[in-house]
Amino acid sequence: MNDPKSAVQILYAEDDPASGRLVKSIAATEGYSVTVFPTGQEFLRALDDKPDLILLDLHLPDASGLDLLAKSRIRYPDVPVIVATASNSVNDVIHALKGGATDYLTKPIDHQRLVVSLANAVKISRQQQDLTLLRSELKETYRLEHMIGTTPGMMQVRQLIREAAPRDATVLITGESGTGKELVARALHYSSNRVGKPFVDVNCAALTETLIESELFGHERGAFTSAISRRRGKFEQANGGSLFLDEIGDMPLPTQAKMLRVLQERNFQRVGGEEKISVNVRVICATNRDLEEAVRNNTFRMDLFYRINLFVIEVPPLRERTADIPELARHFLALGARSGKYSAQAISESALAELCKHRWPGNVRELQNALERAMMMCHESEIQPEHLPPAVLNNSARAAPAVNYSTDITGYNLVEAVEKFERHMILEALEKCDWNKSKAARDLGVTRRILSYKMNNLGIDKEDAG
Repeated sequence: MNDPKSAVQILYAEDDPASGRLVKSIAATEGYSVTVFPTGQEFLRALDDKPDLILLDLHLPDASGLDLLAKSRIRYPDVPVIVATASNSVNDVIHALKGGATDYLTKPIDHQRLVVSLANAVKISRQQQDLTLLRSELKETYRLEHMIGTTPGMMQVRQLIREAAPRDATVLITGESGTGKELVARALHYSSNRVGKPFVDVNCAALTETLIESELFGHERGAFTSAISRRRGKFEQANGGSLFLDEIGDMPLPTQAKMLRVLQERNFQRVGGEEKISVNVRVICATNRDLEEAVRNNTFRMDLFYRINLFVIEVPPLRERTADIPELARHFLALGARSGKYSAQAISESALAELCKHRWPGNVRELQNALERAMMMCHESEIQPEHLPPAVLNNSARAAPAVNYSTDITGYNLVEAVEKFERHMILEALEKCDWNKSKAARDLGVTRRILSYKMNNLGIDKEDAG
């Protein structure tokens, strides 16, 4: 079997023939291939083909090693660069490291020091290649074309992502739990010009009031009892990329005030620190709560609400996109089959029919869990209804409550009859909930925005009560 080191191509800019031969010989004993270039111009021409590793003498007859370092980093920012110098100047080394050099060697070059430096640089190179591959795979995974759903609601979500992605405006993603809000956030990031930068997520509901500020903004050593060292927060980790604040509606009020300031000023201070830290971060928020109602209840700041409510993407619940269920089910089935852990390769039409009848209070997440459970129960090639969870097969869980309105629709055409029926149904739900739109929307099985839209279209207001 071939040594993987033999595939490592190293370019070395060095005008001293003896030093060039020495490095080439030592590298060869370790299985590396080194090509030596005596001038900066020859080295730059060789950069047309991307190397795995670069070695640079800082003092060449026709070029500055620091200039070659800068050009190499611009051309290939992920390729490690080791600098070598006979100078005793500490400034040269400092400038090289600040310029992006991975390591430095002093002449005459020590055999063992060179071997270690090359090994470390090759390791970094491999990690960079793996990271580049991972980012490419993630970008492919979260491509808009891979977002499942052809119903109008999902088509609208995709269109809004296309409109929002190129911009840096804060986005608010709304929807019930389990609808796929994080998937939308990732699609936004991987469709934007920040795609090569970090995507960092924070679940605001999972952190206590005492922990969330340290998690978001970081802390200085000694800021509190367990702060034994400085820690970078999520904002710093996401610099240049996107920060996803999931369940922002559960963020404590004191933290909301600091969040508002960060969004306005684009800087913050670590907990226990005085230095202002500036960041370039695109903030994406998500919530399953009605933030307008939270503002009225004084549990969410009005100024922060208007700051994050610039561009809203509402993810529809699964019960409003029943036509997407077969495609989603087959997608989850394919994921399970790919793992090699299950026998099931397909799902029967009768099982799909059962899935389409269920109301899915847990939305897409519940559907995924139901399919995983079915795959565990199925020891055949095709999932049947009996393999589905009892909750899905329970008629009482999936059947919509019977409605027997005595509204007289005699003499009305179809459009007028539907409007009359909707008006009666909406008014009844609102009166039952004392005109609380959020509760009425839940009872009607729609979102608050859809209810408000229909109320506006039908001219329904509180004066119609009674």
